[in-house]
This record gives sequence, C-alpha cells and structure tokens, in this order.
Amino acid sequence: MTPRVSVIVVNHRSAGEAAACVASLREAFARESLAGEVILVDCDSGPEEVLALAALHADAEAFLPDNRGYSGGANAGIEKARASRLVISNADVMFLPGALTALLAEIEHPKVGAAAPLCFWDAGGRLRLPADSAAGFFGELGLKHFAPFARRTLHLWEHGGAARHLPGAVLAARRDVFDTVGRFDERFLFEYEETEWEDRVRATGLRLRFVPRARVRHLFARSAARNPGTERRREVSRRLYRERRYGRLGRALLEHAAARPPRAVEAAVLGEPLVRARAGAWLAVSTNASLIPFAGAPLDADFRLPEDILASLKPGPLYLRVFRAADGRPLETFVWERR
Repeated sequence: MTPRVSVIVVNHRSAGEAAACVASLREAFARESLAGEVILVDCDSGPEEVLALAALHADAEAFLPDNRGYSGGANAGIEKARASRLVISNADVMFLPGALTALLAEIEHPKVGAAAPLCFWDAGGRLRLPADSAAGFFGELGLKHFAPFARRTLHLWEHGGAARHLPGAVLAARRDVFDTVGRFDERFLFEYEETEWEDRVRATGLRLRFVPRARVRHLFARSAARNPGTERRREVSRRLYRERRYGRLGRALLEHAAARPPRAVEAAVLGEPLVRARAGAWLAVSTNASLIPFAGAPLDADFRLPEDILASLKPGPLYLRVFRAADGRPLETFVWERR
C-alpha cells in the first residue's frame, strides 16, 4: 500500500536524537491513523552511528558515504519516498500529538507550497523558536526595528499564516511542489538551503504557511555543536546565498557590517538567567544584541532559562528583552553571560 506521507529524517552524528524522532513518528502514525513511512538518511556519521541507526528499522534507509549536508540528505530521502506528501525533518525533532495531521491538512490547499510547525525549544513547551527570519537586506544588516518584528512573530506563534520564510527544522510539502521548483541546492553545505528553496517556492506564486496548531520539540543547536566543521560550512552557505540574492556588492556590504564591533546595547546585567513575571508581556531571548530573530515565552509566570537549554548554549552573552504583547514595544532589556 502506498503511504499517505513520507517523513524523511536527516541525520548527522545524532543517532540518539534520531531514535527519539523515529519513535515519535511511529506514535504519531498510530495515534493519528496515518499511513506513513519513515525514511532515515545519514550523512557520513561513521560506522558506529550507522549501526545504531540501522537498529531503528526505518521503512527505508539511505546511508550516504559522504556528508552531502542537510540539502543532500533531504534530496536522497526524496528519491526513496513513495508518498505524494513529504515531510522533511531534522533528526533532533520530536513530533507532538496532532502535528503531522495539521501539517498535511495545510498543504492540501493548492496555493500552499510548504508548511512548517511551531517549534518548542525546551522540554516544558514554553520557549518558542523563531517563526520567521529577519530575511531581506536590511534585516541582515540588523536595521529592522524590534517592535514590528515582535508583533509579527507573536501573530505567527498565536495565529499562524503566511510567512516570508519558514524555519527549516520541519518542512511539509507536496511532491508536485518539488517537481515544479526543483529540489534543494546541494551547494548549500549547512543552513540557507531551505531559505533558497523557499525563495523559489514563493517565486512561483505559492505561499509558505506557519501552522501553530502543528507542534514539535526541536533540540536546537545540539547536533551542530558536536561537529567541528559546522561554522565553516555555514559560512560557505551564507556567502553563496548572499551573493545569489544581493549580488557581490551586497554580499560584501553585509560581510563588512558583520565584521564591525557590535553596537552597544543598554541592558541590565543579570546574575542568573531569570526574569520575573509581568502581566501582558512576553520575553525575547537571543544571542544577537539586536534580538532579531528571537526565541520567546509569555511572562505569565517567572521565567528561568531551562537547564536543557543551558546545555546547548555556547559561552557568551545572552540577551533577554521584556516587551509588551499588545504592540511589541520593548520594556526592559537584560544581558546574562554564559560562562
């Protein structure tokens, strides 16, 4: 029987997380009465990792002899997929009840090119990961204003809707969309592959949809921290994307701006990552001084950065901004140093 949905899980040195992802998918198939298959792709993680992945007994496997990146892994999975509805996922994702059903319902609309879920960062399901990027030349320059960006982010988290770009941890799309716009560009070694693909989707007139009723947990930044080549691969992808979208001059201007010392931010120093509750307010959390983009949580109760998030953070400053939910206006900004 042909499955209704093929879920492609792309792994690189994350066998433990991949096992949890596959387990959550099998539970989802049973709970949501979905005829689905799991296609497990590995990008040259080594023989021990491959043995651990093989023990998961996915419906199909593609254990690649070289690291083709997330883009190449996703493409290899698409080759194996049998369904007309595709979900492409990082290995460090766990699908929560109803997520697959909500994503599949969204992409049934012929004008929708792709859909993505709301991603929670912490085990408690309070801290939401960004719903959209600060895409665009001025966004990358750090010249976007916080308040309108915060309003837009809250709207997507709470109501969903059309987005300029979708986070790439989980993407759902029909096979005919890939047939129309092509697959992921494997010259993007790490990150930006989904951004460039989404540019092509939007260029055809199709919409990108953020779906907050579809919820997953994404163990953001954990697997990347294990791979020493991550920063080099990210830089290659960043340069390629910027030059393709903004030209050589635009890329050079962005690189020059990034090389300058960061602007000073007026922020109260915290001795611990704790912010007190405040009615009608949310908290933005980011390693970027501009706080664009940001992870966020409602301040209906005191917020302390969870231990499971602390474990994934690199040493350095972490910025926390209290803002008004009604209009995104910043109320207070803090900085805490991760040692």
